[in-house]
Amino acid sequence: MDIPGLVKGFDTMHPALLFAAFFFFAVAYNLLGPLATNIMASTGLSLTDSGMLVSSQQLGAIISMILSLLVMKRFRQSTVARIGYTAMAIALGSIAISSGSLLLFLFYLVIGFGSFLIDSGSNAALASDYYEKRSLYVPLLHFCYSAGAIATGYLILPFKGPSWRWAYGLVGIVLAVIVILSLLSQRSRDNKKKSERLEQGNQATPEVQVGPIGALLKDKAFILYTLVIMFYMGSQIVCSAWIPVYVETELAQPAAITATSLTVFWIGTAISRLIIGPVMNKGGKPFLLSIIGMFLAGLSLMGATMTTNIVLVLVFVALCGFFAGSTIPMYIVVTSTWFPQNTAFISLSYIVAGTVGRMVFPWLVTEIASVTNLGYALLVSSLMLFISTILIFMVQRLSRNRISF
Repeated sequence: MDIPGLVKGFDTMHPALLFAAFFFFAVAYNLLGPLATNIMASTGLSLTDSGMLVSSQQLGAIISMILSLLVMKRFRQSTVARIGYTAMAIALGSIAISSGSLLLFLFYLVIGFGSFLIDSGSNAALASDYYEKRSLYVPLLHFCYSAGAIATGYLILPFKGPSWRWAYGLVGIVLAVIVILSLLSQRSRDNKKKSERLEQGNQATPEVQVGPIGALLKDKAFILYTLVIMFYMGSQIVCSAWIPVYVETELAQPAAITATSLTVFWIGTAISRLIIGPVMNKGGKPFLLSIIGMFLAGLSLMGATMTTNIVLVLVFVALCGFFAGSTIPMYIVVTSTWFPQNTAFISLSYIVAGTVGRMVFPWLVTEIASVTNLGYALLVSSLMLFISTILIFMVQRLSRNRISF
């Protein structure tokens, strides 16, 4: 529903700025993994404390979700994204100029707060403000996230050591610059759109219908499929945050190899997300692909913890990212086919489930690692992928009479 007096299409961000900002959002979101050992060394945080940083981040996202239900309907989605980027830029800059460890938990809570607004606002802005190109722009947005995550391991190399705080600060500066550029370009873009609309007789852009959510909340297949997202996102954050720590501390690898361990995971994920669309368009079955992919991803991650050969470890990590990487796109495609009038609630469901998974499982992994080692703890992530395999099989059985793509 539009705000009275607001011409649809105003207050938009140029897609290039949205893509660039999402790239650096991914960098900011994945800084902890490759910098964890430096953070622990300079602040005195334990491995368990570092896991609590991730949990603080997810707590901030939950707070953001609750507040968004109360007040964010007053804002356009581009504005929501800008608020998120502003909050994240402030938190990143504050980490750069602060000292000690206690404030880190507060700043990570703010990062989590901004992350939800960025994720939901950016996706919704592309889907609504650029309605005709949403099928192109939304996948590109998620690819930009994967590209940013890939680049993170190398972008932080100059900051490995006592200067780790400046990695946060510089990313915060870049995000602030992008927000400022979007504000400066907004006036001319809005004036141009206003002129075009006046010439076209104020023709309205088609609205996406919103249906009741009761049917989704009562649908066993939808609920189980959303639980898959919870386990997958929990496994993903464990891999991106703790595989670099595992490679550096338990396999005694140098900084470049540590960075590569994160990079290959995201390369596998990015390739998976790029090819899943053509594969499905050529007749690939979403559930069969997901079941096989999740199972092979679990085996790959298990293999990475059972060898000390760093080449094999990197190969297994890349395969883990590849086999499970298309989970979110397939979830959105399938569930939006079931409930085409509830795409907004579907997006919210995937973010909520992912947030719960990213908050709970990193803490669980670090607790296990504190009494065993990270290798055993990473096996928990494999278990999450195997559980997801079973859940997807159950979803397939429950929805066998539905069209899923």
